Amino acid sequence: MPVTKVEKKILSADKEHMLAGVVYLPEGKPKGLFHVVHGMSEHMGRYDDFMRKMAEEGYVCFGYDHLGHGKTAKDPGDFGYFAKKNGWLLLPMDVCNFGNAMRMEYGADLPYYLMGHSMGSFVVRVAAFLYVDPDKLVIMGTGGPNPLTNLGLALIGFVKFFKGDKYISPLVQKLAFGSFNSHFKDEHSGSAWLTTTPEMRKKYEDDPYSGFKFTLSAMGDLLRLNKFANCRKWFSGMRKDLPILLVSGSDDPVGNYGNGVRAVYEKLKSAGADVCMKLYDGCRHEILNDRCADEVIADIKNFLQAEKA
Repeated sequence: MPVTKVEKKILSADKEHMLAGVVYLPEGKPKGLFHVVHGMSEHMGRYDDFMRKMAEEGYVCFGYDHLGHGKTAKDPGDFGYFAKKNGWLLLPMDVCNFGNAMRMEYGADLPYYLMGHSMGSFVVRVAAFLYVDPDKLVIMGTGGPNPLTNLGLALIGFVKFFKGDKYISPLVQKLAFGSFNSHFKDEHSGSAWLTTTPEMRKKYEDDPYSGFKFTLSAMGDLLRLNKFANCRKWFSGMRKDLPILLVSGSDDPVGNYGNGVRAVYEKLKSAGADVCMKLYDGCRHEILNDRCADEVIADIKNFLQAEKA
């Protein structure tokens, strides 16, 4: 089925940046709207193949580069920085604003499906609680509660006092992500934790819009997103009639090698949510760029097409 790709720009919730977005339009009458929210230190271009396949299935598929990412950033000096304050809330507000604009343009009467990967998974978890009402929610490459969140926020605040909010702290980076490759040291690749596929690692490493470091301010926002998405109020307050699909690699360090994802699943299930989970054996953080990609895409399509219980 032919797919048309269109670029879109929508004003961010920060009232300063234009969100650089893309829309993939299917041929004929669409069966729904599928909103993809990307992760940390990457951009929507990395989802081109996936979004084309979803559009070929009949979905209007769209997304945009976050603040401090990709073409939304005014220049590379903006990479890894959201805002002076409350960046963690601006991100889910942008999900709402961009999603509403696309719904108005392409079909407010169509089902609206929302998916977030990695950092984007926390963004959509907050967005679906505070700002948007998707018909179904796909949470990919997420994590459970981080017991060191408050300590991390205190450390960031301390360093920020002396260095400023745009400082990139090697110490904070190491504490946050230094262990991600510990299970894959023998592969001699700094990107081994992302995927088992060497060619996909190289594509990431060679991408000028990917792999940049986060500022202290953005690191604090990331921790606040995680904290809100894993608080008791979030689990108990999520809509009970919202079908949720959790998908992750079993060897993903962000999801604590499946344990964090299971914790999210169990807490949602205990709260009465309509949730299902699948872990892809032996796959890592970027399951759309791992050997399980075709299976993941098939599972997402089946989830979207399934009738609500």
